[in-house]
Amino acid sequence: MLLQFSYPQSPQNIPLSLVFIKEYMPKANGTFVKVYLYGLSYCYQEPQEFSLQAIGNALDILESDVMKAFEYWKEAGLVQLKEKEKGLFDIQYIVPPQPNSGEKIVEEKKEPVAPKPFPIQTKPEYGPKELSIYRKTPEIDQLFKIAERYLGRMLTHQDLSTLYSFYDWLRLPVEVIEILLEHCISNQHRNMRYIEKVAISWAEEGIFTVDQAKARAYIFNTEYREIMKAFGLSQRDPAPVEVQHMKKWLTEYQLPLPVILEACKRTIENTGKPIFAYTDSILTHWHKNQVKTLDDVQKLDDAYLQKKNLQQPNRFDKEGKAEHYTRPSRFVNFQQETWDFEELERLEQEYIDKQLSEGR
Repeated sequence: MLLQFSYPQSPQNIPLSLVFIKEYMPKANGTFVKVYLYGLSYCYQEPQEFSLQAIGNALDILESDVMKAFEYWKEAGLVQLKEKEKGLFDIQYIVPPQPNSGEKIVEEKKEPVAPKPFPIQTKPEYGPKELSIYRKTPEIDQLFKIAERYLGRMLTHQDLSTLYSFYDWLRLPVEVIEILLEHCISNQHRNMRYIEKVAISWAEEGIFTVDQAKARAYIFNTEYREIMKAFGLSQRDPAPVEVQHMKKWLTEYQLPLPVILEACKRTIENTGKPIFAYTDSILTHWHKNQVKTLDDVQKLDDAYLQKKNLQQPNRFDKEGKAEHYTRPSRFVNFQQETWDFEELERLEQEYIDKQLSEGR
């Protein structure tokens, strides 16, 4: 593949936009910045053709990294890639737009450019010679050394191949992979197959920046861990669908952890099993009723009981005295709405049918 660079202006000195320096460069991988600047320098020289290999050799990086860099800047809106003819691409640099206001800049920072989705079904394998070439890249060599230090052992060829696939296949930056390794090891998971599953999960969730990785690890080690513990599942990581539920409760509903743990407790009390969908029904009902604290939960319980008492006909004992309705357990309040009751009843029946089918 050959590349040809162009730029709308050709002054003697190469200008570098302050917008690029302040808004784009801090969010980009260091290798991507190197490629951007290297290509920019040739925009102000006589037109000439380069191969990915030539640029990679000049910058001491992989050809695949060169292409990833240009794809990144294309997604960021700073370059255009046009195939002029088979095997020859024209790379046109675009002047970074001036932000209209400070508010726009903040919005751009909240939405960093993420790599394109990766093809899960085509995980590559890397041979020993291939990996030895890749290891000549300083950041890859550093990644392998950090992994050996974290895992406390020499990495096998398969370990190295899997680890490099996080970078090449899943397109996770090296800095994110390091956080991922630290996260897995701190939770006593040293098996590479397990680490690979976590890496795939992060890629599917779009975790491609250091801030996203740190936030994911923090939430997992605090809120997620507490929720899994409440369900009696602290010995394993949550499945993707379980993560979706917890993310919904914590982020979309913005429910405090004590309220979520109370719903988990009621789920176990009523079903004897950690059914996330069951808990979700409880929390969805509470969210619709503006529940934010355990006191709000208590008020909702009391309101339900009051309504139930009004609907319950008085019964009389042998002496003719009216009997008062006995307060049921605290998990009944989510049955206030018909659709909630029917949904939870359906989930209970599924659980019972499963138990019977398993011969328990």
